[in-house]
Amino acid sequence: MANELGDRRIEAMCYNHLGAAMKWTDASRHEVLKKSLLMLKEFGGRMPGTCIFKIGSKASLSNSGCAKAKEYHEKALAIQKELGNRENEVSCYIGLGDACQSLGDDKAKEYYEQALGIAKETGNREKEARCYDKLGSFFESIGDYYMAKQYFKKGLTISKQNGNKLLQLQHYLSLSRILQWEDNFNESISYLLAGIDTIEKIRQHLTDYDQFNISLLDMNGKIFQVLSLSYSVAGHPSQALHALEFGRARALADLLSSQYALENKMSVEPQSCDGIESVMKNERDSVGLYISYFLEMIRFWIVKEDQAIAYREIMNINDCLDKKAPGITVRTLDDLFIDETFRNILPQGRCEDRSWFHSSCDPPKRKPAQQHDENQQAIVTLAECYKLIIAPVAELLDKSDILIFPEGSLFKVPFAALKDASGKHLSETFRIRVVPSFTTLKLIRDSPEDYHSQTGALIVGDPEVGEVLYKGSPEQVSRLPFAREEAKMIGELIGTQPLLGKEATKKAVLQSINSVSLIHFACHGDAERGEIVLAPSPLSRDRKPEEEDYLLKMDEISKVRLRAKLVVLSCCHSAKGEIKTEGVVGIARAFLGSGARSVLVALWAIEDIATKHFMSSFYEHLVSGESASESLHQAMKWMRENGFSDVGQWAPFILIGDNVTLDFGK
Repeated sequence: MANELGDRRIEAMCYNHLGAAMKWTDASRHEVLKKSLLMLKEFGGRMPGTCIFKIGSKASLSNSGCAKAKEYHEKALAIQKELGNRENEVSCYIGLGDACQSLGDDKAKEYYEQALGIAKETGNREKEARCYDKLGSFFESIGDYYMAKQYFKKGLTISKQNGNKLLQLQHYLSLSRILQWEDNFNESISYLLAGIDTIEKIRQHLTDYDQFNISLLDMNGKIFQVLSLSYSVAGHPSQALHALEFGRARALADLLSSQYALENKMSVEPQSCDGIESVMKNERDSVGLYISYFLEMIRFWIVKEDQAIAYREIMNINDCLDKKAPGITVRTLDDLFIDETFRNILPQGRCEDRSWFHSSCDPPKRKPAQQHDENQQAIVTLAECYKLIIAPVAELLDKSDILIFPEGSLFKVPFAALKDASGKHLSETFRIRVVPSFTTLKLIRDSPEDYHSQTGALIVGDPEVGEVLYKGSPEQVSRLPFAREEAKMIGELIGTQPLLGKEATKKAVLQSINSVSLIHFACHGDAERGEIVLAPSPLSRDRKPEEEDYLLKMDEISKVRLRAKLVVLSCCHSAKGEIKTEGVVGIARAFLGSGARSVLVALWAIEDIATKHFMSSFYEHLVSGESASESLHQAMKWMRENGFSDVGQWAPFILIGDNVTLDFGK
């Protein structure tokens, strides 16, 4: 609009605000702000100082741009001095210090001290605390831990006085890090615990704001990892497990406790694992496999009923992998489990793609397995994955069921397909379930007996969507004939009339979704955005359906208060989502957080015929009274023994949450 009106000043300000909003999300921010700067210079505006500072901030994040960042900050400082804006000078001096420190220039200390002097002069206590933090970081970088500690403590004192909890948290982490450099783990742990206590105080105000809660934990989640590692180094593996559990899936636990009206209190000082062990008392035939990783290191805890917690670790995953082609390396577990790590096992036959990619979002492109980028990491095999994740604890897996508590990129792993040295897949021996955390499982188990519905099913297949608007642009959503067949088949097996085609509207789904025991979706979905595409209700002829008419979104699902024991998401890649400290934040989490006891999802799309046979076998066992875990186990077995032995045809399905049994006789 500013462009249309020809108002260059307002247009420049808009670019500037866009740049600020894109700070952490868009690589083009630097160019946007640069354009804003050039436009402002055209008419002699005095905003350039702010723009230069922001451009410098972005450039300082890149090693190659540090020199340019220094130049921008110097220009910004000159303008702020001309304007007489002393407080903004502080930010410019800090930016110059950051740029110099990245360049290894000792002048960084001088710039930080100048910033500190002005902050004191102007009485800006918050910026004073930030200056102490910067000076502490400088002395830490040159190995002067004594001086670093003094500055961090000064910053902590001020941030406590100001009540700035995020800044307090930053100082707690800095102090704990310094103490670890000095091998003083006990005092370091005390600061980490204080930092976690600060996070909990912040979270008390975020219980009704799930996305903010997720972001807070994601930004500060490493504190739980560091605390856990500190306990491990100190020889306390059980406390190390409790520290991880305290931070694992906390926002999801908040949602569950709210849904079930249960108390969800955990001690900030992880002195025991009584809560963890109590969960396993209800899993008599199960063994809990809790996994955490940090850089090249993987740690494992085996938890069983009435047995001491066992601990194992791999110090360097690179020592456990087969030698790869020259030039291809593995550094960390996140490097190992890249998005297409298991692309070599994906089905090559006919597959009705139920993923929904609107025209403004290009679908992911799959590279041929034989091609490698110049810096591509090694592609892990199923056997190597078994060697990394299962082999270190294989002798301790002496139950019929394994409850796997993964972390980060491990949520991408098809655990059922992992195979040992003899070529035997893990699911041939064990029933497998994935659980976000012990806390979430306990909350599900403690839900009121009458909370979940005992009867009723909602089966949705092939919603007739047609042409709709997405963000104002027209989109044509294709039909899914195999999804329709799947829904009809399941409806016949369980004696329920499915919602198909034009009847599968968002309105009809929302009317039934919170009163049934089983929910099955066979339709388009986007796991990463947490959206399911449904048929729009009939509208007046003069407008096309918009997002609110046909998209069932994560936040809507979270508000529904589901009563379902089991939700089956037969949408492509329904197990996917954003990998956060919280876990996988996607459509499966939305259903769990809304009250579902368990969710069956898929890591990838499978062939249409294979899907039909898999679902037929799964529901036949489910209808006969077997548990969801046993039904999944038997369905995978049937597939392997009846012409669908290709891993890509049977292995993507994951059961998340509780192991439920449904009574279709009711």
